[in-house]
Amino acid sequence: MVTQFPIHICSLDAVRETDISIYDGVITIENSRIEDPFRVESEHSKQLVLCFDDISVPLDDFIEPQEKHILQALSFADRIGEGSILIHCHAGISRSSAIALAIIAKRLGAGKEQDAIGVLEQINPHSRPNKSIVWLTDEILERDRKLYDIAYKSMWLTN
Repeated sequence: MVTQFPIHICSLDAVRETDISIYDGVITIENSRIEDPFRVESEHSKQLVLCFDDISVPLDDFIEPQEKHILQALSFADRIGEGSILIHCHAGISRSSAIALAIIAKRLGAGKEQDAIGVLEQINPHSRPNKSIVWLTDEILERDRKLYDIAYKSMWLTN
């Protein structure tokens, strides 16, 4: 899919079979209880590893998405600039889609929330962004619930 955003979203299984050398950066979103983590072997910091679970409310010993995770992803994407980014989580549907939406929404700017959803749908039509991440992104980017509300109406947000 060709968009102005060179972002690719996939699952943990898919990333293990992907030639990651074609990407300028990789955002890995791991479960808190991962047994076989994926790491990019590179002399340069090409990978950001975030560790949180696909939940929206506190649950036992699981880690819920936090503002710091989104800020780290946005900062990493800013450093990559116009380069390509591969974003993956366990299934490639919820957390990775929500982080991709955060990056897209920031780059497009305020008032372009519907466009951000459209770009995400082009990149991955099966996206079901984690609603906590979308909510936090909306707050971080000061979108006054516009991003969250449009995402909620346009897509089935998970959790």
